[in-house]
Amino acid sequence: MAEILITGKTDIFTREAILLLAEEYRVILAGEAAFEEKLPNVQVYRTNPSEEKFGQLFDVYSFQAVYYVSGYVDGGQGLYGESRQLEQVFLECSRARVEKLVFLSTVESQNYVSQYGKSGMITQKDYPASYSFCAAQAEDMCRYFAKKTKVLTVILWLPYLSGRLNDQNFLGSIFHNIYEKNKIFLPHHAEDRVDFLAFSDLAELLIRITEETEDEGGSYYAVSGYRHTWGDLEEMLKLISPDTQVIYENYPDTIAWPDYPLELRKTYGFVPVEHVMEDVGACYRRFVREVISGRRGLRARLAEWLLGRGKGLLQYLEVLLLFLLTELISSFTSESVYFKFADVRLMYIVIIGTTYGMKLGIFAAALECVVLVFQYALIGMNGTFLFYNVENWIPFAIYLMAGSITGYIRNKKQEEIEFSRKEYSLLRNKYIFLNDVYRGAVENKGEYKRQILGFKDSFGKIFDAVQKLDGELPESIFLEGLRVLEDILENHSIAIYTLDKWQRFGRLAVCSNSQLPKLMKSLKLEDYRELYEQTAKGEVFKNTKLQEGLPMYACGVFRGDLMVLLITIQEAGAEQYSMHYMNIFRILCGLVQTSFLRAMDFQELQEASIYYPGTQVVYSERFRQLVDIQSDMKDAGVADYVLLRFEQTDKRQVSEALAGTIRATDTLGAGEDGRLYLLLAQMNRKNFSVVSKRLEANGLHFEIAEEVG
Repeated sequence: MAEILITGKTDIFTREAILLLAEEYRVILAGEAAFEEKLPNVQVYRTNPSEEKFGQLFDVYSFQAVYYVSGYVDGGQGLYGESRQLEQVFLECSRARVEKLVFLSTVESQNYVSQYGKSGMITQKDYPASYSFCAAQAEDMCRYFAKKTKVLTVILWLPYLSGRLNDQNFLGSIFHNIYEKNKIFLPHHAEDRVDFLAFSDLAELLIRITEETEDEGGSYYAVSGYRHTWGDLEEMLKLISPDTQVIYENYPDTIAWPDYPLELRKTYGFVPVEHVMEDVGACYRRFVREVISGRRGLRARLAEWLLGRGKGLLQYLEVLLLFLLTELISSFTSESVYFKFADVRLMYIVIIGTTYGMKLGIFAAALECVVLVFQYALIGMNGTFLFYNVENWIPFAIYLMAGSITGYIRNKKQEEIEFSRKEYSLLRNKYIFLNDVYRGAVENKGEYKRQILGFKDSFGKIFDAVQKLDGELPESIFLEGLRVLEDILENHSIAIYTLDKWQRFGRLAVCSNSQLPKLMKSLKLEDYRELYEQTAKGEVFKNTKLQEGLPMYACGVFRGDLMVLLITIQEAGAEQYSMHYMNIFRILCGLVQTSFLRAMDFQELQEASIYYPGTQVVYSERFRQLVDIQSDMKDAGVADYVLLRFEQTDKRQVSEALAGTIRATDTLGAGEDGRLYLLLAQMNRKNFSVVSKRLEANGLHFEIAEEVG
């Protein structure tokens, strides 16, 4: 059975709510409980997150979830040191790898008015009440710790709560005032929204949140789904007690109440069932019958206070009572011959010293010394004779020595136990540390294995790049090469240019999406003399002088002694100015070169089956592949193209008319419909006018086509 921990203001949970949770989980409460009897699958520890004992709970149990109840829930005024407790809860959850933390807050934290600045941004939030502000601060602190510790956190904004037996909650305070004072105070206006969530619905919601495995955290309104106002509540209370005086304190209510918890229903499938407002009358009658009639008397409450809070005082009372009993026994046995050899007072001192330690042992000895002085006075011995006669000191010395020695032995034993406890705590912490180290090593083993296989310059990554670059078409090498470069180099400012055989111009073949509107479609290599000369030598150009207009890196791809491609990195981060990064770039450019040259060689071998005889018109099957590649580039946002459809259908005539007019990167092809098409790479409709004038001057008639066929 899975285990959950409830901490914070735990006494807000009723017996019935805990039993509902205990049906699904083993419930551990760290704090006060609203019930006294022991429940099945429920363990209560009187501790809070600021104590060492609280941290030990995470060593003993493996919590699936932790519920932290804010001190502002159900009209509360907060807990002492709540921020420190909240931080400790998050630290323990992070250390113990708890799956989820649910923070139960109040809707009053959303009771504010936003103040907007000139830019339209919220500059501050104006809270009408201090407890609303404090509740919101607790939530902000919860979000901060959640981000810092990376603990999945769900924040629930709760309205007032109601259970089978309302005593210590907000509704119970209203019932108390009706029964005892016949006067109640309601915080807001009569027309303002009020809502009550049943503990049974809250328990069901917590179970659903705990069981949700695809949860991403967040903040949600946990309302009942029924819309009521404070005026409706007043009418229900007047039916219970017509003479009740209702006073509205008229605090502002600016909460954005949802009519129904739709977000909780979408995320966790939560559907509230109970309608508390309809059962207010039955709740009040049950309150009178089970709370008022069964109220404990003054003696029981005093005994509880003595047991719970008066532990130190109770010890002194026990010492005094036993002292009186000792004196009573001593007075009755003073004439007995048997008690000439047994000292009842000395036995009393030994008992107190061995039971309570040196402090109370000496206190008990001092009481008996006072009695001894009083008895000396009764037989006529004055103070002077008592002081100067050393023999009279012996009883006092024995009493004080007995109290101090027995108390010292008892204290020493307690110190040894405390030392052993600290030693155990130290060993436990070492064990936890070693266990965490072991678990971390096991996790890191798998993580390192994944990193080795998936790291950007690992053999596995390089092998994957080689497989992706295994294509037959040079145009497909451009697209896959760009993706490989972006992935491994972790850079999205890559550009690939094709160079003409005269080494005068570079045509943009493909580039990263962010660079498409920035880069020129054609480069005049004379304007980049330094870059060209260095890359033409087979070296990697690095813009160490940070010259404006030049890329940060550039590398050439060669076919024989002729550079056919230029690959550039336009921008680079500070961590990418290393020799290691430049070497990876050089290796990847080498892979692109190998694949591109293989595709070029394959294309030359297949040239007879690519072009119609005596023309530059590409067969329809091959042309369809080229158009599909350009379409994929356009969809990826890394290239652009324009497709033209000619009216003329004579292949030789159109091919001769286009000779010397189009670029080497443009392709003339035939479609399956028998029409001729021209694929203009890295061209868009904005700069198409220059090309259209050339085509019209050659007597060609055309139209822009969306696709082939």
